[in-house]
Amino acid sequence: MSSYAVAQEERYAAAFLDIPLGVRALGVGGQFTPIDNKDGSAFFWNPSALALIKGKYISTMYSNQFGSIGNPLSNYFHIGYSQDLGAGIGASFNWIRNSVANIPLTDEPTGSRGDYFRQIRAGILDNGGATFSNNDDALFISIAKTLINTVDFGWQYFRLPIEIPLGVTFKYVSQSFGGDRRVSFSGNGVGVDIGTLIKFKLGDFIGRQIFGDLVFGLTVKDLFNTTIAWNTDLRTRAAIPRSFLIHASYKQPLEFLYSSVILLITRDTKYEGLTSLGLEYRFRDLLALRIGSYDRNLTLGAGIFLFRAFYIDYAYQSSELGAPHRIGLTVNLAEFF
Repeated sequence: MSSYAVAQEERYAAAFLDIPLGVRALGVGGQFTPIDNKDGSAFFWNPSALALIKGKYISTMYSNQFGSIGNPLSNYFHIGYSQDLGAGIGASFNWIRNSVANIPLTDEPTGSRGDYFRQIRAGILDNGGATFSNNDDALFISIAKTLINTVDFGWQYFRLPIEIPLGVTFKYVSQSFGGDRRVSFSGNGVGVDIGTLIKFKLGDFIGRQIFGDLVFGLTVKDLFNTTIAWNTDLRTRAAIPRSFLIHASYKQPLEFLYSSVILLITRDTKYEGLTSLGLEYRFRDLLALRIGSYDRNLTLGAGIFLFRAFYIDYAYQSSELGAPHRIGLTVNLAEFF
């Protein structure tokens, strides 16, 4: 592995885990505050939200990660299972894969980076047509429990229902390069994410029941600076640095329209930091429309819900590298069993 590749790997260790997971999440700005848990992505954004889940769900999604649908730069895939275990406990199992094929193989890039990419796009890179591939996988096991259901505020408010769950995700990360004998490396590591949130009904505090649910959350990703150990000649070890997700969301019922609106804001401290804003409009449990901003890029999304059992979601993100189109399906197994 070249010194250039090593340097990049050390800064962007397991960078595929930075791709925002979930169709619904992408539609509302790429980062997500799990005020409810109907798309199975809570394990990724804040595992404590698994304690809010009701029922059993299978969730899956696919996305072209940049490029185009017919010629994606990478293929991004997720499938998972989430279940309510009773007594305020929820658990999930999930698998993420990101794969890139036909990567031009070359020595140390020469000239400017712009010139290097121009040669790739023009198909004139002088490398004899050699290519290699990259496969990134991550397996997740998550569990959460609601620790507090009510809080006593004394004589003025008495006891008010406030949910405070705590969740943890254990993850196994595997990365590999292959397809050419000169590029045959793999690395793996084990990491831990933890999260908690506070959820309560705003109307309970101000005495007006027209107001809805408010959630504040905190997630610590890669609590122990997850280390990826590579089998290269140098036995390279690259760490995923600890980072924080700070998020808030508010769900306002619009009963006169049989609807609700969710406002979301999330701040990720990784790298230079990134703030996402999002809004979801939901008409009954039939239709959802979403809009958001992710790294100053517009995101859009929509969802339809069929027979209370099937949730079909779509999301789009504008990007100079080619817009990702993402589609997902969640099945509510409680409607069948």
